[in-house]
Amino acid sequence: MAPRTTAYLLDLAHDGAVDVIAPGEELLIALGTRYDPPAPAPVSTARAGRGRKPWIRWAAERLLLAEQPVTQRELAAALEVTQQAVSLAVRQSRHVRRTPDGWIADPRPGRDTRPDARRAGPGGASTYWYGLDPVIRQATDAARFCAERGVAVLQSGDVAADVYAPWRLPTTAVLYVPEFCDFTAAGFSPATAGAHTLEVIVPADPTLWRTARAVSDAPVILVDPVIAVHDVLRTPGPDAAEAAGQLRRAIEGGTYRGRDSHRRSVAPNRPI
Repeated sequence: MAPRTTAYLLDLAHDGAVDVIAPGEELLIALGTRYDPPAPAPVSTARAGRGRKPWIRWAAERLLLAEQPVTQRELAAALEVTQQAVSLAVRQSRHVRRTPDGWIADPRPGRDTRPDARRAGPGGASTYWYGLDPVIRQATDAARFCAERGVAVLQSGDVAADVYAPWRLPTTAVLYVPEFCDFTAAGFSPATAGAHTLEVIVPADPTLWRTARAVSDAPVILVDPVIAVHDVLRTPGPDAAEAAGQLRRAIEGGTYRGRDSHRRSVAPNRPI
């Protein structure tokens, strides 16, 4: 690992003589293959304002899946933003409503927990890895590898769904981290988007860890369940949509595991 690369180091890496990871340059070269984050989509000057994603509004919508209304003050504390920011977010949302006790998502049944088609999830850049162990073991080992290096990590996709609403055997692991990591030292090999067992994402959404803390306070915590639905839908396999649907129904019915922790964290002063 190096903060910056040199021409000589890049030549060695492209020849496969060394592996290079340079977080400051968002660069990973492993076994002679270079992995770069995807380039951002071009945005015209006239529509530049529309390109900003409302991360706070989407995070508020996810937290308002609690069984009881949540006040503006509680949302601001959970999301670590001002009450003014929360007020703007909830008033712009079409999926929440105000009650005498606070804000809540649209009433069940029929509340749509699918990520909006315009959202494209938490965004960011991905690296792909391959391992031979069972997927849950891979997620556990990769998360422990991050924790030992002081890197925060969130588990998502099949592994998170297996906790929230077990239904199918996980096929791939998805982790979110705040910075690029080289997982070759953890026993993984670099892979491609078309053939991998572990996807590691540096997200663009700054709220992921905040909504995750409202669901779990364990050392290795899960993304909130709506983000897990999004990532399950991206996993391979003919039953991915069914697995996502199982978790979606658990969210809509308030039966997903960890629901009580979610309610205590978002609205700690309310009876359960």
